[in-house]
Amino acid sequence: MHKVGIVGAGIGGSYLSYLLSKEGVDTIVFDFMAPHEKLCGGGVPYKAIEKFPVINKLACPRNVVWKSTVISPKDSMVAIELEKPLTIFNRRDLDYSLLKMAQEYGVHFKKERVRTLTQEGNRWRIVTEESTYEAEILVGADGALSKTRKALNFPPRKEGPFFALECFIDVREDCATFKFFPNLVGYLWAFPRVDRLGVGIVSRYYRAQRYTDMKKMLLNYIEEHFPEKRTEVSLRGAFIPFFSADDVQAQPICSENWALIGDAASFVDPISCEGIYYTMYSAAILASCIIENRLSYYQRLCMKHFGENLAEAFRSFTQFYQDEFIETMVTITKKSRAMRKFIAQMMAGDINYLSWKQQFKREFVKILGDLIFNFGFADKRGEVANMARWYLRHLSH
Repeated sequence: MHKVGIVGAGIGGSYLSYLLSKEGVDTIVFDFMAPHEKLCGGGVPYKAIEKFPVINKLACPRNVVWKSTVISPKDSMVAIELEKPLTIFNRRDLDYSLLKMAQEYGVHFKKERVRTLTQEGNRWRIVTEESTYEAEILVGADGALSKTRKALNFPPRKEGPFFALECFIDVREDCATFKFFPNLVGYLWAFPRVDRLGVGIVSRYYRAQRYTDMKKMLLNYIEEHFPEKRTEVSLRGAFIPFFSADDVQAQPICSENWALIGDAASFVDPISCEGIYYTMYSAAILASCIIENRLSYYQRLCMKHFGENLAEAFRSFTQFYQDEFIETMVTITKKSRAMRKFIAQMMAGDINYLSWKQQFKREFVKILGDLIFNFGFADKRGEVANMARWYLRHLSH
């Protein structure tokens, strides 16, 4: 019998198994698809690189990007020089590099599909297509549609997930692009990987008509910017969990002998949809809890270290995804160096949702000064008035 059985060998399951195996914990990992290219932008924010230095030790290719472009719903565009880079990986390479490191420390990896998970007394019976295994502790690291969650009889989440579409085209770029659309609760991304450009779109509310709209938006973007590549497009779709403070408070993500990490626990930024940082953070916290025999502390430690920040992002979600809010942000960013710096900090992950309004208020005088200086005389009065109204509506409370 193994000490820990992990379902899923993506970045979360692989990193957790690496941390456990380094400390001599007998760990087995199951994933019938690994290694595979997960639908994901592949962008790792600088805060993740800083917090988890193991990423820089991985022997896998990456593209370090220092420039970004943001396009508003009305196609207003602003270029931003990043103070801290966005590092973009192919997810197949990133996840598998971590798994190989874990195997070097003795992790047992089974490329087998898990069929059933059954608790029998103080152990878990894990049945795959090929064999049967036992583990003292079960960990679900198997994504948004987690089989482990289902085995634990979790009720459906109150909040529905995001849905994303992505494709790859043979284009070399040096800039990460974010495009917003009218009435889309989400955005399009174009991330330059080492070998190609990943173009995807994500939306909060998924319906058949929304799928059609998303597909049209993505294909139109490619047609406009890379018309010669339109025939290369092959789309893939996937769900991304939506972090809801209500769901997390109502549902446990651990007990005495099981736990969920990453997407399986809904640890995804509800505004940016970024999940790699929180997947690795939850894996690190869980590893410590298992090693110290304090598994029941896992959920409260996650909430203490990053959960409250995600909860605040959840509360700010509706406010952020308003066309007028985004449009004004882009307009300000075009005219204000202070605002460009603020947006660059957001992209690096340096903005805490619990305090971002206070930080913005401290920068407001600089931003207002930039606007007064940069707008033409005829535009100053109207734009400053619009800025004041926008500030009072969104940031004064």
